[in-house]
Amino acid sequence: MVWLLFLCLICSAESFCPSQCECQLQKLLCTNRGLRTVPETQHNAADVLTYSLGGNFIGNISDSDFPRFTGLLRLDLQYNKIEHIHPKTFEKLARLEELYLGNNIISAIPASAFHYLRRLRLLNMNNNSLKKLHPAVFSHLHNLMRLRLDGNSLEVLQDAVFKHLGNLLYLQLESNQIHTISANTFINLRKLLYLNLAKNNQTSLHSRVLFAHLRSLTTLILAENNIQYIGNRVFQMQQKLARLSLSQNKIFHLASRAFEGLSGLKELLINGNLLREIPDKLLDPLQKLEELDLSQNHISRVHPQAFKELAALKVLKLTSNRLTYLPGNVFVFSNSLYSLDLGDNNWTCNCHLEGLKQWMSLVHGQGRLLTIFVQCNDPPALSGRYLDYLTDAEMQAAGGADLCHSQKAQPLANHSQGAPDGIVLSPAHVDVQSDQERFLQPGKTQTESTMHQQEIVSRQKAPSLPTMVSHLLPKSKHIILLPKPTRTVTTSPSLGNVAEAPQSQTVTRETLEVFTPYTTVLVSSKSERYYLLKSKDKLVQKPLITDPCEFNKLYITNLTVDGVTSSTATIRWKVAHPGFRNAIHFRVLFDRFGQSVTFHRFIYVKDRLEWVTLRELQADTPYIVCLESVISDHVCQVASRDHCLGVLTLPLKKGALDVQHFILILSAANAFLVFLGLTIWMSRVLRKLRRKRAPVNVRRMYSTRRPLRSMGSGVSAGDCGGFQSNRSRSVMYQLNEADLMDFQSDRLMDINLRSEDLGQRYAD
Repeated sequence: MVWLLFLCLICSAESFCPSQCECQLQKLLCTNRGLRTVPETQHNAADVLTYSLGGNFIGNISDSDFPRFTGLLRLDLQYNKIEHIHPKTFEKLARLEELYLGNNIISAIPASAFHYLRRLRLLNMNNNSLKKLHPAVFSHLHNLMRLRLDGNSLEVLQDAVFKHLGNLLYLQLESNQIHTISANTFINLRKLLYLNLAKNNQTSLHSRVLFAHLRSLTTLILAENNIQYIGNRVFQMQQKLARLSLSQNKIFHLASRAFEGLSGLKELLINGNLLREIPDKLLDPLQKLEELDLSQNHISRVHPQAFKELAALKVLKLTSNRLTYLPGNVFVFSNSLYSLDLGDNNWTCNCHLEGLKQWMSLVHGQGRLLTIFVQCNDPPALSGRYLDYLTDAEMQAAGGADLCHSQKAQPLANHSQGAPDGIVLSPAHVDVQSDQERFLQPGKTQTESTMHQQEIVSRQKAPSLPTMVSHLLPKSKHIILLPKPTRTVTTSPSLGNVAEAPQSQTVTRETLEVFTPYTTVLVSSKSERYYLLKSKDKLVQKPLITDPCEFNKLYITNLTVDGVTSSTATIRWKVAHPGFRNAIHFRVLFDRFGQSVTFHRFIYVKDRLEWVTLRELQADTPYIVCLESVISDHVCQVASRDHCLGVLTLPLKKGALDVQHFILILSAANAFLVFLGLTIWMSRVLRKLRRKRAPVNVRRMYSTRRPLRSMGSGVSAGDCGGFQSNRSRSVMYQLNEADLMDFQSDRLMDINLRSEDLGQRYAD
């Protein structure tokens, strides 16, 4: 029954199938056939559900082209040369759901062309030559869900042109020449989710009514227009909007309340504009914003409170602007931030960036932010270097004494149990030489009163900006434990041998008497964090290292490679300090160049070794090798840039036979021997089978020309030898069935011989 039904369908398909097309079950495919008109069809076309006429040269479609396709659901007329559509072309296609008219040269659509398509859900008219839409052209498409009008020449969108499309979800109007959008253009589009107006000629957005009816909108694309200004509360009714793109426009001004109402926005793209600053409170309504792209603008100023309400911000791009300075506390409110792009700016690396540098060190140490590349542009001496690798001395030297004095960071307060409340420790109160080159002249000492005066001056002149960053530092980060107070400490201006420090650089310390044993001291400069050097003959205290990132930058030196072979390489390095209080280990990461997943191979080096040999490398292959420290089972979350090198292994020597090749050859020889043994065994088995099945020539075996072998019968050789031809046959020995041998011979089995004939055969 099923086969009969299938044959009936095939027969009915063949009855209406044009000769130029290919007919399948309920499908009529006439794509890329070189047709200039719609093919004529016979009867029985009502069963066709899909009709494809794309990629031809059809010029016009008339009212007689589709009258028999009453059951059609999908009609494809893309990539033709259609210029005109008859008003009654689709009159009989009441069940049509998808209509594709894109990539033609249609310049106008009759007002009643789509009146019969009440079930239409998808209409594609992209890449045509439409310049104007009749107000009633979509009046009967109540079930339309997707409409494409992109790639046309529309200039004006009239009032209420889409008002009958109450179920429309996606509207694409990009790549037109739209310069005017009426206030009620999008009226009644309550369900619209996606609106694309990119690549048009909009110059400004100032009307609050324009998008007021689009309360379900989730994506709005206004990129690549000529928008210069955005007024207040333009998007106030778009609480559900999640993505807004204003990229590649000419926006130079955003009203202070331009983004008011966008409480659900998650992605905002304003890259490629002419913005000069990010003022305060502009971005405050965007409390759920996760991605913000401000790249490729002319931004030179960012207010310190510009991002204070963006607690959910994860990605921020400020690349390719004109930034020379950023406040140190500008990002402290964005605790979810993990990707920050600050590249390609005009950074001036002086005292102004100390707050930003402190924040970068903090978040890198906590491992919650990817690498930030802040490359210096000025001064020329620091051009091309990265901010996080600069010392405080280099930044102060670049800023000058007056500038650095006015921008000097307020020292971080010590809230430990041993220090009295309200006492602030400045770097001068720690008896070490910092990396800010605060050298003392030989023969001079500082008394307690002099240091107290400096403390008061520092409190009065220190700005409040770095203080906002200091409270974010954890109490357990970068600490030095002092077992007992000391009055004199020898300082060293370099990282060399601490025993050679000049005795003239001594400081008399009375203020440290206030500390109880094992007081926790929080210090700010790099040298103060890690150095408590020797006095004349006695080591006061070894440094305690807690941050692997700082250790990588300050102490790892002279990373070299030697002893390279075709499969091994030895990596060596030096540590610029004799010892530390806690254990420091190292990890060597290596991988081939060009790998998609970098550094999936690494080696842990323990026991304070300063070398490691990499093994099982491939010959004549380039590798990248990086070194990092491991402190308390923690590593730096920021990828190292200064402690990496390239290694090229040597090629294999010609004629050298390694173990792998030898094993491969040996395995091949064993396989050959096994195969040879199996072949011999099979040949013997086949030979035996052939012998058993071979026919036996009975006549030859019993011929009188040979002596007759004893065959276990009653006839012997002597009896056969005395046999004479003239003897009567009655005297012959009678043969029975036991006297005959069973041979596999067809002749012997097919011929029924009598006893007399057998006796005659012996006589022969």
